[in-house]
Amino acid sequence: MKTLLITILSFTLLFGCNSPGPKEAAFKKKAVTTWTLSEVWRTHTLLTTCESVLYDKTRKLLFVSCINGAPAEKNGKGFISLLKADGTVLSLDWVTGLNAPKGMGVRGNTLYVADIDQLLVINIEKAEVIEKLDIEGASFLNDVAMSIDGKVYFTDSDTGYIWVYSQGKAEAWITGGLERPNGLCVEKSRVLLTSSGSSDLKIIDKSTGSFETVTTEIGHGDGIEYTGSAGHYLASSWSGEIFMIFPDFSKVSLLKTSDQEINSADIGFNQTDQVVYVPTFFDNRVVAYKLEKTE
Repeated sequence: MKTLLITILSFTLLFGCNSPGPKEAAFKKKAVTTWTLSEVWRTHTLLTTCESVLYDKTRKLLFVSCINGAPAEKNGKGFISLLKADGTVLSLDWVTGLNAPKGMGVRGNTLYVADIDQLLVINIEKAEVIEKLDIEGASFLNDVAMSIDGKVYFTDSDTGYIWVYSQGKAEAWITGGLERPNGLCVEKSRVLLTSSGSSDLKIIDKSTGSFETVTTEIGHGDGIEYTGSAGHYLASSWSGEIFMIFPDFSKVSLLKTSDQEINSADIGFNQTDQVVYVPTFFDNRVVAYKLEKTE
């Protein structure tokens, strides 16, 4: 009997030594990635009603569209500013005489700008508008995004249309089912779209034009940018919030400024430095935040 008790005790001690303790069990849990945004710089309030920021990775410069008035007012006071990536203003009035410029896209030496009912074509070296393309029926052209096949995609929030400009001609691509479409991110086979009317993110098939809603409750959906990390995107709500969208299309809020009445309109993103540039609209400045992750 004594021998049996000793044997049982030995097995108990052996089992206990090989079982993970609380600390060991914690280490074996799957690492959780946390994303954060931390401010790195902000401009002075010179960028009147700034709506969109575009980072030009070739020139390492920022284009900032400034409405300088009401969002749909044809007052000729709108302008584009040119900034360094550190926020230094190189030219406040780089291109002037616009109406209510919003989203922008760049290819080579050409900058495309949405301006109410026109798609503007700007020669970057000359800093001048070389063409104004009238878009039939448009009244609130909003975001612009470039496709690798040379096409220019842009939204009209009022009509709910998405347009495509190619080889000198603009054609309506999607003409129904969208509620105030806004931000665009164009990929090889699909287009990501944020909408302020339906407060959601949609995925559009480029070949068919069919779409589905994948993320909801993102506020007044505005900018959408790919972070460079597979399946991770940043989306902004005009009212003042930035979300991280994950590969499964779930989301988390990384920044909220709406309680301060500071907007976050059409954001730009520098993938190399992992910096997001936020135009604050009525706050008249651009604020840059570093995107970081910890595991």
